[in-house]
This record gives sequence, structure tokens and C-alpha cells, in this order.
Amino acid sequence: MPERFLNSLSLRFARMRSVKVKFFAAIAAVAVVFILVITSLNLFFYESYYMAQRQNSLTEIYEEVRTSYHAGDSEAFLDVLFRIENSDSVRLSIIDETGQMIYDSDTAQESQNIFGHNVFANWRMEQLVKSALSAADPQKLNAGEVDFVAVQMRDLRENFLCLVGKLGDDYLVERVPFTYMKQNSMFNMTFLAITGLVTLLICLALSAFLASHFTKPLIEMGEVAKAMTRLDFSKKYEGGRTDEIGQLGESLNLLSDHLEESIRELRTSNQKLAEEIKKKEQVDEMRREFIINVSHELKTPIALIQGYAEGLTAGVAESPEDRDFYCTTIAEEADRMNTMVSQLLSLSRLELGRESVQSEPVDLGECMRRAVDKTAVLRTGRDLTVTCTGSVTIESDAHQIDQIIMNYMTNAIRYTPDGGRIALSVQRTAQGGAKVIVFNEGEGVAEEELPRLWDKFYRTDKARSRASGGTGVGLSIVRASAALLGGTTGAENVPGGIQFWVELPACVHVPANLSET
Repeated sequence: MPERFLNSLSLRFARMRSVKVKFFAAIAAVAVVFILVITSLNLFFYESYYMAQRQNSLTEIYEEVRTSYHAGDSEAFLDVLFRIENSDSVRLSIIDETGQMIYDSDTAQESQNIFGHNVFANWRMEQLVKSALSAADPQKLNAGEVDFVAVQMRDLRENFLCLVGKLGDDYLVERVPFTYMKQNSMFNMTFLAITGLVTLLICLALSAFLASHFTKPLIEMGEVAKAMTRLDFSKKYEGGRTDEIGQLGESLNLLSDHLEESIRELRTSNQKLAEEIKKKEQVDEMRREFIINVSHELKTPIALIQGYAEGLTAGVAESPEDRDFYCTTIAEEADRMNTMVSQLLSLSRLELGRESVQSEPVDLGECMRRAVDKTAVLRTGRDLTVTCTGSVTIESDAHQIDQIIMNYMTNAIRYTPDGGRIALSVQRTAQGGAKVIVFNEGEGVAEEELPRLWDKFYRTDKARSRASGGTGVGLSIVRASAALLGGTTGAENVPGGIQFWVELPACVHVPANLSET
């Protein structure tokens, strides 16, 4: 339970640290500060500002009344007074130089008797006006200026803001109740509070929308970047914006594509390098095995030659028959080493691509019969039956084909029991080429050993290796020669024995840069 709570708490803190939350908080903070500033300005400066505005308004009214008063048109003057009283909620009083009230807004509206002495019936208003007049600065008034005074009426339980100014020899008193101004201010503050709250709510909602709108592509790009760290380049930014954020997303997509391509190339290079290393290891292993096999193959004939030569030198062979035997053995072993070296040189030239290829019409049936004739001496005294069937002509290299068939033929003779059968045949393939098959009776080869028959120095019968006279290189030469001609080789067990085959194309490809060596 505590672990789950800690995980939940950690997740909440992680969300609080997200760009979306920070963006929302920033906009919301700006909105709150803005509303607080407006509210503070209203609380501390609105009353002074409102008072100054009312004073300016009263001054403008005074200027308008004074202008109309000096114009001398009583009807026009009356219209101005009524308009001001009805539109600006200001009450006006005019007092002559003796202190008598000659006009008051309240009395004029009640009695319709505008001008004349002693028409002011409301002694409280008269007292208010006179208090304002007595409180005004005479120097300002005589200088043609106006003066603002605040008058408190205890009977009315009201305070008034009054403007006092001169109209010629008369005096003008404008009055506005403070209660009206306070009500105005209260209504203003209430309305400001309501509008501020509504504005704050709207700003918060707008902040949430803007935070989601502007941070959504950033969050998507963050997910793409996280996927890239996992080497997953399938995710792409799909915002479709054309501004700087969209350009950043497209750049991230390009980066993802380049990284994917680079990593793919790197993987490919690593795979190639691994294959090359593996191939090199195989080549090194083959080289070591080759050296061991060559050393092993040459060790016996060298030892025999050395032994028989020492025997001749020491006079061990006293009779002519013994000397002939020693000399014959030395010659045979030397010939055997020469054959092996020649085959190895030929195989090396084939594997290195240094053998030339001549394209000419080759009768494969004739090649098979020629191989049978050349190997007749190897079959002497063994009572082997050899047959040749088929005749197919292709464009290829006669020398390489003769070498392939001769190796197959000598290999068949070597492993066919006395009195056994060898069959050579050729047939046209579906692709227009030819397939030469050499069958020999015998025990066959274990299936798992068939692929290794083409390895250098590999023999299935280690005990009979020297007795058979083979070097273990013949089939390797066959495969290399077939590859040079663009063909393939194979071996398979069949009823009664084993057969080797080579499949050749109808026309050999001669490289343009291949020269005869």
C-alpha cells in the first residue's frame, strides 16, 4: 500500500513537471496577476480618479452655464439648465450678490417659476448652498476661477460635493451628493468583481485549451524521441503544422529517418563484418587444415623415398631385384608427390580465378569416351565393366571438362570393387545445358559425409587412402572447375552404388578481362 501511494505521488509530481501543466500555470498566473492589478488600481485609485473626473465634469458644466448666461438669451439659458439637470444628475443654484436665491433646480421643477426673488422654499437646500458659498475661496472666485467644497448636511444625513463659481455679479453653485458617487463607485466595484471573476474563469479555460493546443505537438515529439532512444523509428510526428513547432517536428522526423538508415547501414556493415570475420576464420582454419593435410600427405612418400634412398646408399639392396624394387618405389612416391603438387597448383589457380576459359563446341559424349580410353591402364586386371551413353554438344572449355570427367572416372575406378560396373551418361537439361553423370557400384557414402566429399584431402576410407592411390584433391578440383564454367556438382547414393554429376550451361561465360595464363 505505501509503495502504491508513493508511485501515485511520484506520477502526480511528474505530471506537474510536464510542459502542459507549466504552460497552463504560466498563462493562469498572468491572468490572475492582471486581474489583481486591475482590482488594486480600482481599490486604491478609483475614488480619486472618479472625484477628479466629477470635478472636471462640474467644471465643464460651469463653463457651459457661464457661456449661456453671458449670451443674454433667457430661454436658451433655461434650456441649457434643464438639459444639464436631466442628463448629468447635477443640481444648480444661482445666487445674486446680496445672497438671495434667484434660481434652484429643485424649486424650479416644482413651481415652474424660474426667475424671481424669494422662490427658494426649501430652507435646507438654501442652507446647503449658502454653506458652500461661504466655504468657497473668494480670491479664486474673484479671479474667475472655481472652487470645490464639501458640505455636510446633518439634517439630510448627506454630504455634497459643490462647485462654486461666479456668473458675472451672481454666483453659481453646482452640487452632487456623495451618496450618488459612492453608489456609483460601489456598483463599479461590484461589476468589476463579477467581470474579474468571469474573466478569470474564461482565462483559465482558455489557458487549458492553449496549453493543450501548443504542448500537444511537443508531447508527441517527446514520444517520438523516447521511441528513438529505444531504436524504434516507426513513430513519426504527424502534427501537420507549418510554424516553427511544425518545422521542429519535421526535423525530428528527418533525424529519425537518418538515424534509422544509419543504424540499418551500421547493422548491415556489422553483419558483413561478422560474415567476413567468420569467413576469414574459416579460411584460416582451412589454411591450417590444408597445411596439416599437405604435410601429412607428403610425410609418407618423403619418408619412403628417404628410407629407400638410405637403404640403397648403405648397400642394403644387394640383389638386382631388390635394387629395382627400391628404385621403383622411390620413382612411384616421387610421381605421387608430383601429381599431388600439380593438382594443388591447378586447384589454387582455379580458386584464385587465374585459369583461362576457352569457349568452343564440346562433344560431351566424346569427352566421356576419351576419359574411358585414358583410364584403361588403371582398370587392368580388375575386370571392370564401363559403359558410355548419350551425346550432347555445348559451348564450353574442353580442357576443363576433360579434367572434370577424368577426376570422376579415376575416383570411380578407385572405389569400384573388382568385377564391378561403371556407367557414364550425358543428357540435355531443361535449360538447354547438359548433365554428365558418372555411376560406380559400391557401398556408397553415409549421407552426412556427402557434402564433405568436395573438401580437400577428405577421404571416407582413411585406411585405404594410400592403397587406392588417391590424393584427396580430385573432387575439389572438379567443383572448382565446374564453378569456373558456371556449372554445379553433386553426389548422391543410388541403388547399387553412388553417382557423381556435373551440370553445365549451354554456353560458358568468358570474362572480358580474363587472359590466358
